[in-house]
Amino acid sequence: MLSPVLEKLEIHNCPKIILLDESLQHPLKHLTIMFCENLESVGSIQGLTSLQSLFIFECPSLLEIGDLHNQRCSLKNLTVKDCDKLTCLPGGFDCLVLLNDLYIGRFSKELHSFPSLSGIEKLGNHLNSLWLKGWEHWESLPEEIKHLNTLRDLWIEGFGVRELPMWLTNMSSIREIRFYDCMELDEESILKGAPREATRVVLNGKQIRG
Repeated sequence: MLSPVLEKLEIHNCPKIILLDESLQHPLKHLTIMFCENLESVGSIQGLTSLQSLFIFECPSLLEIGDLHNQRCSLKNLTVKDCDKLTCLPGGFDCLVLLNDLYIGRFSKELHSFPSLSGIEKLGNHLNSLWLKGWEHWESLPEEIKHLNTLRDLWIEGFGVRELPMWLTNMSSIREIRFYDCMELDEESILKGAPREATRVVLNGKQIRG
């Protein structure tokens, strides 16, 4: 039983945890789950209706994350990082009307491209920061992000894209864009395809514009 005054919970390196119970009801605001190598399902967030930040890092057995509809009016930061068996985003992520920061990837290496971000355009009036992490055999970026008209910061990591698409060049709201470990891209191709209004462009830690 969690204390009713607890606001922040971190679960680290718990190899015996396989399932987080769906019945948890609590006014928790911040939840971090890291390095739980046998965790397969996170369903307990259903009752966390005050949750403002959810961070899930490096849970290599994770197969599913509970629906996020109940957090639509509270969640501001969502990170799902390096959970290499996941094949899709949690349901309801497109209903998170207060979401400011989103970090997603990598997903299962068996996928041929980044999972669908259908519905992400609903976040277009408030999402400010987006980090996408992919695999080297994913040769395209998820085009759905072109509808994010308030996005200011974009990080792209680990993709196998050979050139940047025109729709990315035309994303006029972006002020900072960073590329990491995209081995098929060089400075010339990035400067050619980066958003024109971006005042800061970075490749592998080196600032090449701004």
